[in-house]
Amino acid sequence: MSKKHSSNFTVGILLGVLVGLIIWYWQKSTSAEDGALDLLDRLAAAEARLRGMKRPVTERPSPLPPDDLETVKGIGPVFARRLAASGIHRIVQLAATGEEQLADILQIRPGRAASILAEARQMGR
Repeated sequence: MSKKHSSNFTVGILLGVLVGLIIWYWQKSTSAEDGALDLLDRLAAAEARLRGMKRPVTERPSPLPPDDLETVKGIGPVFARRLAASGIHRIVQLAATGEEQLADILQIRPGRAASILAEARQMGR
């Protein structure tokens, strides 16, 4: 083989390898882009499903109904209304109230407030 044919052969081999590398790299990069785009599409679909599952912030679960405070010995309808007006709706809240605070709310003597509190604490157990 002559020197000219040998160099043409070498250049042809190098060009073939170069074209092969370019094709391989292009296929690799486009398949990665396709995979990334597919992943982004799946992420968007999952986020849309998640948004559909979430409840609006304004929608809250309904609170437990208030206890019937009139079941506590010493509390009737008038005292129950006074307690509700002061924010006490549950027997546990009533039991946690201080004696003087309860006397102020119900406008009664501290001794009577103490007996009501003792009854509420007995029921709150």
